[in-house]
Amino acid sequence: MNLVKNYNLDILFQKRKKVGQNILNYLKENGYTKSGFAKNSNISRPTLDKLINGEIDSKTTFNTHLQKIIQKYNISELELLDDKAKYNDTPIAVFSDNRPEDKMRMPETNEMFMILDDIISLFEMYYKR
Repeated sequence: MNLVKNYNLDILFQKRKKVGQNILNYLKENGYTKSGFAKNSNISRPTLDKLINGEIDSKTTFNTHLQKIIQKYNISELELLDDKAKYNDTPIAVFSDNRPEDKMRMPETNEMFMILDDIISLFEMYYKR
């Protein structure tokens, strides 16, 4: 079953630059990196960049990759077209120091970063050239 119906696909494809901007907004609002988002969506990073920039000229290719994103992140077609789309308002875990300023890391995430810092420090202590 196509998640993006044919009549909606035509509109989404025609407004692919707006769709791309809303995908980028979704990434920023939810603290995703492009690499992580692409990996979770099972699409390549260059393809994600093309989607975000509205540069995919094949409707079939556009539909294939958009379906992966819609299915993985449960985003509706209307949210992808909306000028003021509001996405998930629930708390999120941000796994990057490049998080949006209005998002706070969860305590578990801070603990994970501290553990990773300790591992890096140990590595630096024992691995010297």
